[in-house]
Amino acid sequence: MKVIRDEDKKSNKYILRFEVEKCTRNKPYFEKNLGGITITTEEYSELVLHMADGSKPRYDNLEENKLNLLQLMTKQHLKNKMCEEELSSKMSNNIAKSIALVIGGLIAVFTMVNATPDSSRLLFSNTIRIVFPTIILAYGGIKAISAKKIYNEIKEIKKNDYLLENEEVLNETDLNNENILENVKYKDKTAIAKIKHAKDKENDSHYFDLNSIDGLSLDTLKKIKSNIERENYLGLVTTIEETKDKKYVKK
Repeated sequence: MKVIRDEDKKSNKYILRFEVEKCTRNKPYFEKNLGGITITTEEYSELVLHMADGSKPRYDNLEENKLNLLQLMTKQHLKNKMCEEELSSKMSNNIAKSIALVIGGLIAVFTMVNATPDSSRLLFSNTIRIVFPTIILAYGGIKAISAKKIYNEIKEIKKNDYLLENEEVLNETDLNNENILENVKYKDKTAIAKIKHAKDKENDSHYFDLNSIDGLSLDTLKKIKSNIERENYLGLVTTIEETKDKKYVKK
């Protein structure tokens, strides 16, 4: 979950994401037959949190902890959502300023180019011709970049909002059905495959949540839901032909 509010940028309480990390540790135990302590290695897993300030606290990989983290991320989203109107206003202002500055810069360039130079101040005149329009255009570019950044933040809020509104529908689908990911970009298909692989290892079929969709776009979620609605409307059955016994298995 991306940081939206300024007060969360260096927060050690703002959760960007969390992941399950497999670990190993030495486990000593008493072996009676050998008459001593034997050291063996055991595998375990931890939840690694990635916080806005760069810290990475670790906790036990428990279902209760995962649910608590998702609830905290939901609260973060609701706080971010409260800033959406303010962000929209800032974006509009930056776009307007950027357009005005670019137009002003182009006018300045046109004026400077067509102005009659004063031979006694040729160096100064040429400097002004170059520097003044450049400053105006550069500032206009900065405002455009700022507007783009805010636009991405608004899309992030809308994406998380869309997930919460459609979470049940999205998680009832069969991701093994290729029709569900039709028209989804390759990079997003790859991201979804990684999500499915990680969740399957945890026996978790709840593939889409505020943590897992961090690398997906709003457009991807909308396409998946649209494909789900089409599949439900058509009500058709997909089949897979098994090469050994030539039987058809219904999905």
